[in-house]
Amino acid sequence: MDIVLIAIVGMLVGGAVNALADELPAGRFPRPPRNEDGSRRPVYAWLGVTALLFEVWQAKPPHSKLSWRYPLTELTLAGLMAITQFVTGDDASLPSGQRLIWQAYAVIFVLLAVVDLERRQILIKPVMFAAALAVVDAAVFPQSPPNLASALVGGLCGGATFSLIYLGGRLFDGLVKRVATPVFGLGDVYLMGLAGLILGFPNILVAIVLAIALAGAGAAVYLALTRLRKRRYKRFTALPYAPYILMATTLVLLFQGEISHVVFGLQM
Repeated sequence: MDIVLIAIVGMLVGGAVNALADELPAGRFPRPPRNEDGSRRPVYAWLGVTALLFEVWQAKPPHSKLSWRYPLTELTLAGLMAITQFVTGDDASLPSGQRLIWQAYAVIFVLLAVVDLERRQILIKPVMFAAALAVVDAAVFPQSPPNLASALVGGLCGGATFSLIYLGGRLFDGLVKRVATPVFGLGDVYLMGLAGLILGFPNILVAIVLAIALAGAGAAVYLALTRLRKRRYKRFTALPYAPYILMATTLVLLFQGEISHVVFGLQM
């Protein structure tokens, strides 16, 4: 029952995440949900899921069709929060306060992933809030790794590693292709630093390897879909990297031992 309740809460919070994803990148304060033509959506259609159920997407003007992003975001967050509850619910050593912080990570991660997928942009303020939350988590709940020292070393390790990748990418951009949009952005560096604060050292090493592997798999899928759709691939296309970093961080956070064993063949 707890998991069902958490999933319902996750879906409702997903509606708020959608509103934030619409307004924060433009520097606007969140407002009641609107259709793509700017008209206000009726209250029963504030959630993308309920809009789908009530067939608002098929309504006549002034209502316009909504993107699939709205229900998918709500369902994704509902599923992620339910999985977090399922994985941590039977762990008596995990304080309820820390469990709540992990659920907050899920909300922030989904928001960051949605914005990066749609706009190729990393929202810095949510990253900073999550970083502060990670420091509080490590300081207040040191009995469940990471402790504060481990978190700070992990943040430094994650940020420094991806800084090197970022600088290498900038050098490649300047010498080879000279494009306005780099393949690997500074926001990705901030995200991996955040991952290090959340996971600590040495678990951040697992997340780095996993994020790179997931990104490689994602790029392969993108190329395959491009071929299937018979579209021409544009060289050096910038793909969003944040979802892979966030996915890797979530997997290592929830399944530390299992993921470490799969990636490095050892228990961390």
